[in-house]
Amino acid sequence: MPPYYRTQVILSLGRSAAEVVATFAPVPGLYAAAGMLCAIMELTENVIANRREARQLRDRCHTLLQAAKESSEVGNANMNNAFQMIQETLSKVQSKMDTWVKLGRINSFLQQNQIKEDIEKCHEGITDCLTHFQLVSHMEIHSWQEEFSVNFAMDHQEVIALLSDVKESQNFIQTTTVDNNTMLKEMMVLLQSALFENKLVADKTHNGLASNLYELQQKTDTLLPNMNLQSGEVVREGNFPVSGTAAMDIYKGRYLNREDVAIKVVRAVNSNEASRRRFMREVKVWTDLWQRDKGKHILPFYGFCQTDGPFPYMVSPWQSNGTALQFVKKYDLGVDYLKMIKHIALGLQVLHEMKVVHGDIKASNIMISPEFEPLLADFGLSQIVEDITGIPFTQSRGVSDSYRWFAPEVCKGQGVLSARSDVYALGMTILELFTHQQPYQKIKHTTEVVIRREKCELPERPNEARILQRGLDEQLWMLLEDCWRTTASERPKINEVIQRMTWP
Repeated sequence: MPPYYRTQVILSLGRSAAEVVATFAPVPGLYAAAGMLCAIMELTENVIANRREARQLRDRCHTLLQAAKESSEVGNANMNNAFQMIQETLSKVQSKMDTWVKLGRINSFLQQNQIKEDIEKCHEGITDCLTHFQLVSHMEIHSWQEEFSVNFAMDHQEVIALLSDVKESQNFIQTTTVDNNTMLKEMMVLLQSALFENKLVADKTHNGLASNLYELQQKTDTLLPNMNLQSGEVVREGNFPVSGTAAMDIYKGRYLNREDVAIKVVRAVNSNEASRRRFMREVKVWTDLWQRDKGKHILPFYGFCQTDGPFPYMVSPWQSNGTALQFVKKYDLGVDYLKMIKHIALGLQVLHEMKVVHGDIKASNIMISPEFEPLLADFGLSQIVEDITGIPFTQSRGVSDSYRWFAPEVCKGQGVLSARSDVYALGMTILELFTHQQPYQKIKHTTEVVIRREKCELPERPNEARILQRGLDEQLWMLLEDCWRTTASERPKINEVIQRMTWP
């Protein structure tokens, strides 16, 4: 017998490897199988994420050999074939055990379900041996399954506890290189799944899982694997919105127990399967935009939720500096207006290059980042609402406030939204930022604005000294007039708009 099988380590089976060999080796045909059982016993002690299941498998391997030994002692003439089948079965178990041990800590966590399936197949192999050669009773053959389910549940909860431990997570993140982003992303999937399992448990486990998932998200610089946020990723703070529009209520919330976020409840849409499917289609756009922009010009969406009230909501990072209009009113001449509007135009360029129409550009839909840069927010919402309700966005509930920024073609018929209508709205938004007033500020009723615009009446050019001091000169006014051309095809594309913004 090789020295490997003669170690004197006392294993949880209650016997040393030498004692196992002494028990089974004298039986003709069980010598090799006894050596494999010894190897399985030692490997079992190094299995990480499925420890209890592995020990149960080890014990059942021992039961198999014990049953074969007892059967041979009563003169069963068919044991030669049994010994061969047993040896093949234990060889497969040993090979699998060796694979699980070599996975290491993190991969063992990631592959816990796969290891469970492998262990089940090993049990089935043992069952085949026991059944084929009638070595034990039918009841014993199937009694392992209930114990196996209990063991897996306990092993899984042990992994969840480790995943929710902040110190464990920090060690994992620090020891995993940036080059191994694939493993980090797989870990994010596992953590988010664990969040779903524990979403009704508002305790240390759920909070730890959320916090560790956030750390992984920061490390990988990605959005969550599943952006349908139904696992308690977001928690509202308070029962009342902190702000909103005619179409949307905005609540403040906490994301993964670590970051303040804006929860944007869309009242024009109900939470149902149709809206879920439409939001899931939009997730790819959100992900692609994040990969391209990383939040430099576009306020990202972290995901959506449909399980927290009658209306769905979207989640974005909270911007404590408020909207662009609030910002310019607060700081006025301390703002570099020309730099601001160019940054906004660059954001629109990102959207249009990805074939995304914003649909509702105005200063209240532009947020100011912690770095005091403007971020286009709520892009594509207009198309989502239209697709889900089947009603043109311009006829949707709460949209009338945006008519002052809408191009003429958007305000009639089916209300066609396009890249050119975005350019029109950008022009109105620039005017709004420079004047600190909504477009057509002297006209009280929105319907009158639509009528005046249909008659080709443009906003009056402001001539107040303070507005001119902000940078609204002849060159910029000519650009705005081109953005407001009645015929959509005559308006400049966003690339041309940026080219004409010749300042730094």
